[in-house]
Amino acid sequence: MSHIETTGLTVGIDDAVLDALLLEAGATRSELDDIWPTYHQMLDDVFLTVAEKARDDRADTETLLSTWQYLSSRTDDLLSSNGRRQVLVDVIRTAAEYNFGAVTATGAWRTYAGLSATILSFPEAESRQRTLDALRASEMSFVETMEMFYRNVLPTVGYRLKPHFGGDWQPFVVAAASVIEGLGLIRASVPSLVERPLEIPFNDVVEPWSLASLAFMGVVDAFVEPDPDYEPHEAIARLSGGVDVTPSSAEDPQAY
Repeated sequence: MSHIETTGLTVGIDDAVLDALLLEAGATRSELDDIWPTYHQMLDDVFLTVAEKARDDRADTETLLSTWQYLSSRTDDLLSSNGRRQVLVDVIRTAAEYNFGAVTATGAWRTYAGLSATILSFPEAESRQRTLDALRASEMSFVETMEMFYRNVLPTVGYRLKPHFGGDWQPFVVAAASVIEGLGLIRASVPSLVERPLEIPFNDVVEPWSLASLAFMGVVDAFVEPDPDYEPHEAIARLSGGVDVTPSSAEDPQAY
């Protein structure tokens, strides 16, 4: 796995690379053959491991934790609607840009993206179905983690999911992730377009935005709106008291 995460997923592993990996592991070809009688069986297990590991790699824990810490430093801004909008914009712009760089630049993510894009072209077999099932489980694990996170963060800064979504945050999570990961794929071929900073006016000030942050903000505005029942002092008390950074469950979206 360490080799694949460093170099990315390729069509195969040539003999020279395989010999080097065996030497590093202190194993022999005969020991390898005892575990995987055929080359395809080995690749099937590699693909399955990549799919299963994706659930740990895609939700960037550092971004999630740092967002809560940042909110604790902006409690005074939560007292006004303009202040809350500024906090929301600042959080999205910073977190999306960091997440875009931290996640989509890794070999682990490129491997996951490559496997997701090509798995349906593999021959139909039990091994392909196992990998598909693992990819689906990883995707749902990611969606559930981010859903709980957004259920906590956005209400804390005075925003709610628009009523016509019926309280279902998952479409928002999927749309937001698609922006980040889709741009990650495009960056491989046209990095200059994706990485070029954009000068965007906000509150009479022109500020630099990354394309990832600007696109992510568009998704946020499409799905959420200011909460008319927001109580800033309650949110400030939670943040000032050392709010638990573990996202609340979907069954209790107001729990902290």
